[in-house]
Amino acid sequence: MRVATYNLLHGLDLRTGRVDPVAAARAVAALGADVVAVQEVDRGLARTGGRDQIADLAEALGWHGLFAPALSGDPGAAWRAVAGADPGGAGYGVGLLSATPLLRPTRVALPGGGAGRRRARATPRRPGWDHEPRVAVAADVAWEGSWVRIICTHLSYLPWRGLRQLRAAARAGAGSAAAASGGAVLVGDLNLPVWSVRLALGPAWRHAGGGATYPAGRPRTQPDQLLVTGRLAVRPADVGARGPSDHLPLVATVLPP
Repeated sequence: MRVATYNLLHGLDLRTGRVDPVAAARAVAALGADVVAVQEVDRGLARTGGRDQIADLAEALGWHGLFAPALSGDPGAAWRAVAGADPGGAGYGVGLLSATPLLRPTRVALPGGGAGRRRARATPRRPGWDHEPRVAVAADVAWEGSWVRIICTHLSYLPWRGLRQLRAAARAGAGSAAAASGGAVLVGDLNLPVWSVRLALGPAWRHAGGGATYPAGRPRTQPDQLLVTGRLAVRPADVGARGPSDHLPLVATVLPP
């Protein structure tokens, strides 16, 4: 099973300066993956035409989609944390796209963040002192006669907070029935150095490696990462070609138990 992660920058194509859902769909399709974890996606926001980006991508690919809001409102203006069930309406967060059904979905609000407002001096990459809520979304996929738990997340850029969130996201999947059957894959924009992710999660999680994925034009760091646990193995990850986003995608082959 090929699993990819791609921070889509809410579909903004840096090459043209326009939100381009067609370019985003083409970039995801070009990965040749079976499951794609995506971050920085919108639902019902004016900047992206009020669209549900995960639903649109799933329809364009002929796949299944699952969206989990990290916040309710607009990350460019003001927002509220989503502590419980998805309230619907305008939101921003992460999602999963899969060629096969995404079963037993779970949304996990991660520690840190809360209600906030975009500060005048903030930038898209640094939304104030990161009051932005963070979330993980997990679902099971059937594969090779067993179940695999896929966990997608986008962590804080504040390392002490990101490490707490990383552990919480890992717990969200590692103890599931699917993880016990086959294993779990933790994937996303972790906003942490690879060495710190390896150290924080320990030997139970095997890191796929990879290479620099950000910024896309001249990548120097690797916030985008993939790990497996349980009975799964993983081949070294590959960095994908540059597309519309400010991140490069990361793709790895996960091997069956």
